[in-house]
Amino acid sequence: MNENFSIDELKAHLLKSITDFNTLVESLDKQEFEGHPGGKWSAGQDLKHLVKSNRTFGLVFSLPLFLLNFMYGKANRPSRSLSALKMKYAEKANNSGLQAPGYLKPGNIYFEEKEVWIRKHNGSGAYLLKCLDRYSESELDENTMGHPLFGKVTVREMFMSIFIHIYHHHAILLKKLGKSA
Repeated sequence: MNENFSIDELKAHLLKSITDFNTLVESLDKQEFEGHPGGKWSAGQDLKHLVKSNRTFGLVFSLPLFLLNFMYGKANRPSRSLSALKMKYAEKANNSGLQAPGYLKPGNIYFEEKEVWIRKHNGSGAYLLKCLDRYSESELDENTMGHPLFGKVTVREMFMSIFIHIYHHHAILLKKLGKSA
């Protein structure tokens, strides 16, 4: 199976991950949205964290390519497949005890803010989709950037990691709510 997603396929996966997450959050009542099952983040906090993460990645994607190349250099290997990234993500996220850095921690969020944060999630996703248009297919594999979990990754891998991250939080939220996919 070819997992070297084209720009259009990356866009489709990113949009689907955001839509699926937002659809789940939209369906939640006040208790489900604000509750902290098992002392974990609430659904609202997961949402706010994803918005903050997407905005951070958007800032990185807005950097000129020459600056990214200066900071991280060019790729010295082909982009990894989606399945390879998913395995590495699961290994790092589940076994490393890694926590979101302070600037990505969500703080409190209330049910009355739900629609605002869903719109912000859609907006941050729309910006990421727009950022993809800045790159050619070859530039996605030739250029690198720093990822907080994986280290140096290609731009294509970075975009795949974003929808992996969203689906990771989606799966966690379903589990916390006792729901199935």
